[in-house]
Amino acid sequence: MKKNPLYILMFILILSSCSDKILDEIDTNPNRVNDAPLKTLLPQVEVSYVCEIAGGGTALTTYYMTEQNTFVLGSNAVEAASWGSTMWEQGYLALNDLAIIKQKAVAQEAWTYAGIADVLKALNMAAITELFGDMPYAEAFRSEIINPAFDASEDIVAEIHNILDEAIANLQKDPGIVKPTNDDMIFNGNQTLWIKTAYGLKARLYNLMSNVDPQGSATSALAAIANSYANENENFIFSKFADVNTNDNPFAGAQIDQPASCIGNGIYNTMASFSPTGNVEDDPRANIWFTRVNGKIIAAPNGTADPDFGEPRLDGAKYSKPEIFKIRAAPVPLLTFIELKFIEAEAQLRLNKPTEANAAYETAVTLALKQASAFKPAAALGAQQMADYLALPKVLPGAANLTLKEIIFQKYIFFYQYQPLEAYNDVRRTALIPVTDTTGRPNRSVYPESERTRNTKTPTDIDRYSAFEPSTKLFWAK
Repeated sequence: MKKNPLYILMFILILSSCSDKILDEIDTNPNRVNDAPLKTLLPQVEVSYVCEIAGGGTALTTYYMTEQNTFVLGSNAVEAASWGSTMWEQGYLALNDLAIIKQKAVAQEAWTYAGIADVLKALNMAAITELFGDMPYAEAFRSEIINPAFDASEDIVAEIHNILDEAIANLQKDPGIVKPTNDDMIFNGNQTLWIKTAYGLKARLYNLMSNVDPQGSATSALAAIANSYANENENFIFSKFADVNTNDNPFAGAQIDQPASCIGNGIYNTMASFSPTGNVEDDPRANIWFTRVNGKIIAAPNGTADPDFGEPRLDGAKYSKPEIFKIRAAPVPLLTFIELKFIEAEAQLRLNKPTEANAAYETAVTLALKQASAFKPAAALGAQQMADYLALPKVLPGAANLTLKEIIFQKYIFFYQYQPLEAYNDVRRTALIPVTDTTGRPNRSVYPESERTRNTKTPTDIDRYSAFEPSTKLFWAK
């Protein structure tokens, strides 16, 4: 059949006259929420930080790099250096979402939302720069720039302080009509606790500079701590997990699905170092944190561990596995009063104030023992167990004998309960936790392949092998 060219021409003209608006409407899913309100966006980014940054695949890898745990998958430290893509990708997705929240909040004069967004922004940026170093920021999220430049990590840290200062200022304002309640899954919109959290994060960042400016970092950290959490009941902890295989503690979920983590030399040796006889079981936390193999606690050697997937898979047939990784509903601490007490002890020690340092240290250690069962309250240590441990001569050496080593060792043990990223910072910053993996310990993570192939400005001096060389240490690391 011969087609009439007039009809064809008319059809083309009709299509060409359709506006972009009409075509967009045709191609739009009417059930999709395209402009989510603040109360919908906030819980999403909070959960993202907890599950993808503080508790995602990268965090599990960081347990390996601190030697708190060992993977029994035949992996080594060289491979681990390349396993940071989760944090990089999810961190930048979160930063984009937080920019949207901040813009909406400012437009609505919803100052509590604006302040919370900036605190979460600071958390995500800190995690990225502390693991990778330099990162795109000033030119990031600009659609006209295809290859954003990488900002120096020193500048990123300074910018994070600026972000936290703005967060504090906004959180001190009248919250206005639009304010968070239970959509804030951390503090239910409590401005005071968010302000204290911001100051606590500043204290953590100041202390990170202990090698750069020993005295100044100590003074600034103490000033920030004075405005942060006042007691052990004030903490930044996510506790909304469920005892099911969805919405569960990310560390427990990963281990139960694939029990690849066994306890490492680092945590075993550090805990045993406080025993007069080198017995790890003199630390009562070992008995509730680790499983047993034939009645014994056995660490898996970092870098040379055998596969351990035989039954019982979650307990380990060759090596002890983390008992704390079995509880799906266990809360994840993100910043605590106890951590700030350890920072205070370290800062006071740098300022040559041993009495004040020791007081903060003893408070931190005592509270850390009480908190050791946070993953499972039924496993709480008894008063006598704690007293016996505190009576060990090496645990509380007194003001005249306290050194940085005791502070960092006890803090490292405390961080075993779901804070491997902060443990990794202390490990690199102080170089006090020995490396037993013959491959060594990576100084930082390698930029993901997706970033290196997409962005031509990605630094080329860091790869899975150079990550072990002194030249790739971050500016604040020892």
